[in-house]
Amino acid sequence: MFDFLKGRKKQSSAFDPRQEIQKLAELSPPSALIGLITNNDSDEAEDMGKSFFLRREKKLYSESGNFYLTTPDNLKIAKDQNLTNRIVVLQFMNRRIPYRLVCKIVGRYRLLPEVVETLDFNAKAAYKLLPTGLLKKQDKRQFYRYTLKNYGDSRIPLTTHIGFDAFIRNTNQEFAEKGAPPVILKDAEVIDFASAEDQQPFATREAINEFRTIMLKKQPHVRSVHVSKVEKDDSTSLVKRKDEELLLGEINILGLEMESLRDVLYLKKSAKSGIKKGQENPYNLKPGEKIISNFVHDQKYYQMLMEVMEARTQNEVVRPIEFPREEEGLAVDLIDYSVGGALIESSAELLKFLLGDA
Repeated sequence: MFDFLKGRKKQSSAFDPRQEIQKLAELSPPSALIGLITNNDSDEAEDMGKSFFLRREKKLYSESGNFYLTTPDNLKIAKDQNLTNRIVVLQFMNRRIPYRLVCKIVGRYRLLPEVVETLDFNAKAAYKLLPTGLLKKQDKRQFYRYTLKNYGDSRIPLTTHIGFDAFIRNTNQEFAEKGAPPVILKDAEVIDFASAEDQQPFATREAINEFRTIMLKKQPHVRSVHVSKVEKDDSTSLVKRKDEELLLGEINILGLEMESLRDVLYLKKSAKSGIKKGQENPYNLKPGEKIISNFVHDQKYYQMLMEVMEARTQNEVVRPIEFPREEEGLAVDLIDYSVGGALIESSAELLKFLLGDA
């Protein structure tokens, strides 16, 4: 009688695996990565490799609420053939968006000859799967999203792109006046504009004070630096791996408003650091390692080299080993860019930079 006071509960429709198969058929993925779920935890799955969907006339082949997959690449039939009633997760991409579907393996069956003849490719046996969950998107990407307006002719298509600041710097490379320039530049070194004579002797305390002065001008929630470190191959092997720059990401600076008794800075732990089971995490910092910090303030770009003093549980203790260096390149206005090059707006400063006083 008084149900209207409580409000009607929304009746959820019963789960129908045929609807999920229909959605899967509309996306029509050719293959999927298969993960065998262990311990009833869908977040942890054993990698079984890649598997292909059975298709008929370029469409997903299904019957009675089930669909079929070929044997995954990493699965050994002789050892792991008893997968009946096991739960697996299927992952695939469609238009650059990842999808996920949890299914139950009904069994592995040999296909009838008349069925094999109608398939797009020859498969004598396949796994029969039943969807047990909804087909979900896994759109966790964090790229830029923005809208565009075409103020000119609406029939002219617009190409989406992301703009960025550009700087030009001198190098030690010189090209011949005649002939085509080399395609690949080797051993190119950037020439700094500032001479060593103009630089004052380095002192850790002065470098920290200069860094703190820049950071305290920023709002507390944006007092951070982008940190990276160079991973080198220290093995005795004759074939060395190339040096790799690992991006530790954006890291907050701690305790800037407090006077420290030590000439050090405190960085929050990187989100990529932590303990990896059975292997060493390359993003963990160790005492003695050198890290590169980059930060921006008032449209000026800075870089400062630091050394790790202590690696703690929640933060890192570092000290600068050079003064913050402002970007010394010539700022230019980037009009457009592509794989073929860049279009830069001309200016008197740019012409003088390129041609000199001539």
